Amino acid sequence: MAEFLTTTWISSYIEKIIKDANKKVVLVSPYLQFSKSFYERLQDAQNHNVQIVIIYGKSKLNSKETNLLKELTNLELYFSENLHAKCYFNESSMVITSMNMYEYSEKNNREMGVYIEAKGDKDLYENAVKETESIIRSSEVVVLHKKTPKKKFSLSSKKEKTKFKSKTSVNRKEGTCIRCSEIIPLNMDSPYCKKCYKSWSFYENLDFEEKVCHSCGEENTSTMVKPVCYSCYKILN
Repeated sequence: MAEFLTTTWISSYIEKIIKDANKKVVLVSPYLQFSKSFYERLQDAQNHNVQIVIIYGKSKLNSKETNLLKELTNLELYFSENLHAKCYFNESSMVITSMNMYEYSEKNNREMGVYIEAKGDKDLYENAVKETESIIRSSEVVVLHKKTPKKKFSLSSKKEKTKFKSKTSVNRKEGTCIRCSEIIPLNMDSPYCKKCYKSWSFYENLDFEEKVCHSCGEENTSTMVKPVCYSCYKILN
């Protein structure tokens, strides 16, 4: 059953959500300025191999916050220019609130919010998760760590990979992550890079719409079950 929260309890429950996360914690906040306690909780979550997803907007990160985020190697960061929603959740509970993840708000503002649980408030929780998915789909991926495409991991099973035809080569082996556009092995069963697959697997929504074609890398509405554009599909089959 949903529980009404005021400022102090909001901060407490957000900290609890980060602390109790087993697989993933998602933080949606237009403004970011971590308090010492919140950031330490995020570090603890990372040490327990919890995937951290942060969606922010409104203003660019300052150098201090950028450096802190760079320390979170399990981080998936998105920028949504028109973001105004504030929502914080893990796989079992959620806080929807007026409060940004902003230290000043915790100390000075009068805020309110609602705490819900995935089991007791199933419809509300799932609707909020779906809306968060929609926000992610329209957001810009923020890369804090330079990556070398050659070092990308393949998510394919140990079975022999199928060889597909492509627009440029009959035996093309390179594909594109349908979420972040990183170069990965071409595999119709694994169209995500390792990091984005961890994010997708939290919801396991086979019809979640992504941004690019797994084969040619061009803009396309792709999903786990339909990862390539129509032109590439005709070539690959």
